[in-house]
Amino acid sequence: MIKKILVPIDGSEHATKAIDLAADLAGKYKAEIVLFHVLLDHTSIYDLKLLAEKYDAGKAAIESLDSMSEAMVQAADVGYGGPISLPAPMDALRDVGAAIAKNAEQRVRSQSVDKIKTVISSGSAADAILEAAEGEGADMIVMGSRGLGKLAGMLMGSVSHKVSHHATCTVITVK
Repeated sequence: MIKKILVPIDGSEHATKAIDLAADLAGKYKAEIVLFHVLLDHTSIYDLKLLAEKYDAGKAAIESLDSMSEAMVQAADVGYGGPISLPAPMDALRDVGAAIAKNAEQRVRSQSVDKIKTVISSGSAADAILEAAEGEGADMIVMGSRGLGKLAGMLMGSVSHKVSHHATCTVITVK
C-alpha cells in the first residue's frame, strides 16, 4: 500500500512531470505527498534568475540575482582573466525554492490531493533526498530523471541514478 510519496522538486520539466504522476498516484491511493526541494546552490545565477521569473519568486530575489550577475561581470572586467562564478545569495535561493514549492503544491492541489507537506532543505541533492525518504517514512519516491543541469543527459541524471540505487523504497523516475 502506498501511504506517502516523496517528490523532489527543482523547477525542471522532468520534476513537473513527476509532480503530476505523484499527484495521480496519491489520488488513487489516498496517499500523502511530500514535496521536497533542495536549495539550488550549485545552479548558475542565470538559471536561478530564469526560475525566479518563471515561478514568480518576487522582486527581491530577482534584484538580488541581478546584483550578483553584475558583480560577476565587474569582477571579470577588473582583470580576473575571464568569467567568474559567485555563490547565489541564500535569501534568493530560499525565495526561488519557496516559489517552486508553491507552484508544485498548486499543481498537486489542482488534482484534488489535499494531504501535502512541503520541505525545503540544503546540501547534496541525492543525499538529502535519501535522508528525507527515510525520515519521512516514504513508501515511494517519484522524481524527474534529469534536473536542471546542462550535463544531465551525459550524466544520466546523477541525482536520480544515486537515489534509485540507494533508496530503500520504490523509486520511479520520470522522463
